[in-house]
Amino acid sequence: MKQISHKTILGYLAFVLLLTSCSATKQLALQQETTVSSIKFLDEYIVPLNQTFQNTIVGGLSGIDYDEKTGNYYLISDDPSQVSPARIYTAKIDINENKIDTINFTGFIPILQSNGQQYPKYGSVKSLKADGESVRFNPKNQSLVWSNEGERLFKNGDSILVQPALTFLTSTGNFVDTIPLPKGFHFTKSENGPRKNALFEGITYADNYTTLYASLEEPLYQDGRQAAFGYDRALTRILKFDVKRKKNTAQYAYNLGDLPVNPTVESDWNLNGISEILAINHHTLLVMERAWAKGHDDHTFIKLYLVDLKGAENEIDNESFVKTPPKPLKKKLLFDFDSLNIHIDNFEGVTFGPKLPNGHKSLIFCVDNNFGKTQVQQFFLFEVMP
Repeated sequence: MKQISHKTILGYLAFVLLLTSCSATKQLALQQETTVSSIKFLDEYIVPLNQTFQNTIVGGLSGIDYDEKTGNYYLISDDPSQVSPARIYTAKIDINENKIDTINFTGFIPILQSNGQQYPKYGSVKSLKADGESVRFNPKNQSLVWSNEGERLFKNGDSILVQPALTFLTSTGNFVDTIPLPKGFHFTKSENGPRKNALFEGITYADNYTTLYASLEEPLYQDGRQAAFGYDRALTRILKFDVKRKKNTAQYAYNLGDLPVNPTVESDWNLNGISEILAINHHTLLVMERAWAKGHDDHTFIKLYLVDLKGAENEIDNESFVKTPPKPLKKKLLFDFDSLNIHIDNFEGVTFGPKLPNGHKSLIFCVDNNFGKTQVQQFFLFEVMP
């Protein structure tokens, strides 16, 4: 029998270790998928109003995402550089015995334009507005993607149109690229296209970060009426994008629920819309509907739905849901926040967090407090039942 040299053995072991390391790295970059049968409320945590971090005021937190490898959370503020520069925070959320012990902000990422400059204070440059509503992290290439709602404003005979955007950034906030808007999704001066403050409120990665879904908060003008008290047939859209090609490949009709209470005053803020989405697996989305009604200002109505994309009709060529009624996505109520019987504020962000001691996944929600003295910067912790 031929004797194997020590060098050969060491070389073989090094090769095996290299393969193992590559395999582990590849596995860490895979997007985790799961199932959700129900969720259970565990804890509430409140961040003090106007807490400061690195010379910025923490508030307006409209989106949250979690990196399982590092334990970092990414939180985007919808502050259009009025209070502090447009930004994304990193944070650590310490969970102990199914409770949130502390939330520590650890980093400040300025959201930069394609020219490398920070966004100016809203109103100082007519053509620019950073209105960050959602953020997601891609561990495969250490990048971020954020949604900007832009602006559609007509005031005193003047008009401001800042087009919405889905934009990729480096982990330090530098501009990488943006996804071209599909036809019919540009702000216009006429009642065609998206409504003000009603566009890309939610985004989520799926299919191992090769797919990006983006949800419209409310219907396009050409798709009909907004949700209202007693009207539960409003139709908005969820869009599917191929990340590599930066191309819209599908659009789905989503049926919004009605406003749960009757407003006492007419207002633009009487609405129900999608405030965030989160992919559970390759064919299921968690959709958060959020409703407000004037006269009930101290309460936000939040409902979570499971939405199945299996067999869904692709409405990408349907230019108007009014002219051509679509087949909406199937949805199932998962949780109604009103069942908690505690104060519910303006929840806008949701992400999966770390595993709990029993091995179940956690779900973490955050509030956009609008920097308001009467609002609360809440974080909610839930347990996910598979």
